[in-house]
Amino acid sequence: MSVYSFCPTEIQDVLSKVKLKNKGNKQDLNEVYELWCQWIHKFSGCENKIEWAVTNGIHDAIIQQVAHKSKYHNKFYIFDSDYKFYWHILQPYNFETINWQSLDAIEPNSYIIVSQPNHIGQIHDQFDKLLEICRANNSKIFLDCAFYGSSLESLDTSDPIYDAVAFSLSKNFHLGGLRAGIVFGDDLANTLTVPIHGKAFSYNYFNSPSVECAKKILAEFPADYITQIAKPIQQEYCKQQGLEPCKIWMLAYNKTSLVCITEEIKKEVQHELHVLRRK
Repeated sequence: MSVYSFCPTEIQDVLSKVKLKNKGNKQDLNEVYELWCQWIHKFSGCENKIEWAVTNGIHDAIIQQVAHKSKYHNKFYIFDSDYKFYWHILQPYNFETINWQSLDAIEPNSYIIVSQPNHIGQIHDQFDKLLEICRANNSKIFLDCAFYGSSLESLDTSDPIYDAVAFSLSKNFHLGGLRAGIVFGDDLANTLTVPIHGKAFSYNYFNSPSVECAKKILAEFPADYITQIAKPIQQEYCKQQGLEPCKIWMLAYNKTSLVCITEEIKKEVQHELHVLRRK
């Protein structure tokens, strides 16, 4: 099942006026960093980690961090309910796909890639148990927060069990083509940090167009911009259709499986966003 949002016309209008740069600078990086730190406030904590880097989406951050951490961890784990591209990224490494009922099988000194909230429609009810197991057996977690903002959930990301925590604009605002993301960590891959912090690159060897777009979007549209409007519409639609609404506004349960309802409700959501914009 494909899960997707939509890009409101208000965001499209802002993007159409962004002035792109062929090269950015340290001031641009400082500005976008501060904006990201404010934008992720419901998943706050990770912004206090030692390092950070703008990334070409979360996909880019995972690839580079996995390569870096493969030198220190014995095994990688992913979940069968999570993104399928994790499986492709991990092909060169020792890894295993498990389900949430098999958490006790995670071996010591492992590295777990997991998204929260994710395709089950919310933060998993076994997520706290995963954290406990990782603390007990010296394992670490890469937390993929691509769906952040598409539900009204909150999460403390300050726990040192998180090796890296990453966000992007791809899922929530349907802006995957911008490749606008950020990752926070205490020991990030050098390949992530050198292009934006290294003096040898004069602080400009990064994806300047995505940074310029992110600066405008982050400053004007909170992470729950769509969700605050979409949740009551989702709930009413589900009531009428005999579905159970998920915490992620795009998803609903139909007794046997999850369904994406974006196409069914986005017209009404967009109308209400227009009304909100005019106030």
